[in-house]
Amino acid sequence: MLDGDDDLAAYPATQVVPLGAPAAVDDELRVSWSPAGLTATLRSSALADPAHPLHLYVEAAVALPAAVPGAGKEYGGLVPALPFTATHLIAARPQDDFGTGGYAGVYLPGAGRAFVERATPLVPGVDVFVAAASSTLSVRVPWTALGGCPHALRLAAHVVNGAIANEWKDVAPAAHTPWQAPGGAAYTLDLTGPADVAGWTP
Repeated sequence: MLDGDDDLAAYPATQVVPLGAPAAVDDELRVSWSPAGLTATLRSSALADPAHPLHLYVEAAVALPAAVPGAGKEYGGLVPALPFTATHLIAARPQDDFGTGGYAGVYLPGAGRAFVERATPLVPGVDVFVAAASSTLSVRVPWTALGGCPHALRLAAHVVNGAIANEWKDVAPAAHTPWQAPGGAAYTLDLTGPADVAGWTP
């Protein structure tokens, strides 16, 4: 159950995802899934800036094809390198709307500029929760927004930090390199098994 109040405690310790390029030593990402969908919670000092988004890219399929490097969504003039071709981007930030409409949602790749179509809005207070005092952001996404009922996912995540020499923070896996093509590492998740990170394939 996610509600913005100590959401990290909703996950067991076996679902802590190791981070690279942390913004602070106590930054922490936890990811899980259930029959209802995928959930993720990030605590990061980078989220003290309400415009810094968590971008979680997935390639969802019944059976994953061979990985082909791709590119992610442009944000603040930055375009990340991805080690696979993502089918969906899950995006959320501490302040959802800066006056131009909501941002949180599941985005789909498209022709030309990638991930400009927000196919499924994620609603603050319903699907996205922010605990400002602890810089913690939680998101939950139904499987319907990820193409139905995938059996496997490739996953790579990061915070778009936007500072010179620190453009991306809190990358997962720790060897994910959005600043350098072909994007480093990604996780492969077997959704038919337990959500423990030890069972993921980097």
